[in-house]
Amino acid sequence: MSSITNIEATDLITNSRADLNNNFSNLNSDKVETSVIDTDSTLADNSDAKLPSQKAVKAYVDAGGNVNATETTKGIVEVATQAEVDAGTATGATSASLIVTPATLAGMTAPQVVSFTSSGTWTKDTGLKYIVVEVVGGGGNGGRNTASDSKGAGGSAGGYTRKLILASDLDATETVTVGAAAETSSFTNNNTTVQSTGASDSSSSTIGAAGLATGGDINKDGDRGFVEGAGASSPMGAGGWEQGLDSSGTDATGYGAGGGGSSQSGSSGGGSGGDGSAGIVIVTEYYS
Repeated sequence: MSSITNIEATDLITNSRADLNNNFSNLNSDKVETSVIDTDSTLADNSDAKLPSQKAVKAYVDAGGNVNATETTKGIVEVATQAEVDAGTATGATSASLIVTPATLAGMTAPQVVSFTSSGTWTKDTGLKYIVVEVVGGGGNGGRNTASDSKGAGGSAGGYTRKLILASDLDATETVTVGAAAETSSFTNNNTTVQSTGASDSSSSTIGAAGLATGGDINKDGDRGFVEGAGASSPMGAGGWEQGLDSSGTDATGYGAGGGGSSQSGSSGGGSGGDGSAGIVIVTEYYS
């Protein structure tokens, strides 16, 4: 904008006349014609030749402008469709960044859990993104001690394996094996085998070997049973225990735990070792 020169009391008349003429000339060159001032608060003309008034700008901003986006109308953002949410799309049809509404969140599929307590076949469904497989091997049986005034060893626990597998790495069907006590459990496909071996049975005072875990993102070998009586617990089961002299060990509960050992005194024959608990395979399916 052009500058305006002040007229001072000490200025000569000729100088003042020149300053006044320059000031009027500058004012005329910088003035805004009322015809270019736009008072429309919707700014509908979208013109480069008009200037919105302060009042029109304030009304436009107060009304929210064009920020209320839809799936087809661009604002600051665009509302994502359910298909775009499922596909993980970053920008929509209007090239705006996408947001997720409560409605699309409600449309998302919750994880589905499939538990195998016996061997079978897992089937991949349409829309699957990935699965998390958890495999537990069978727990070992508790030992029966034949020596006087002593206890049999508790059974050891089966291994525990956990793995995330992308849907693209899965076949249409996969083989699931669930081991009984002291047997191996597994989830097998062409790319990997997620496996947890069963624990060996305990014999007399000798503790059986614990189960091993392989092929997972997390592999936890089973815990060993105890020399006198108590079976080892697993992440999904509780070990059995010894009940007292001349008594059988209790059976393990849950999945993959060791049975309790038996005991014997000098006057009688004692009991048998408790049974280890079978393994399990759990497949958690994630769709979006």
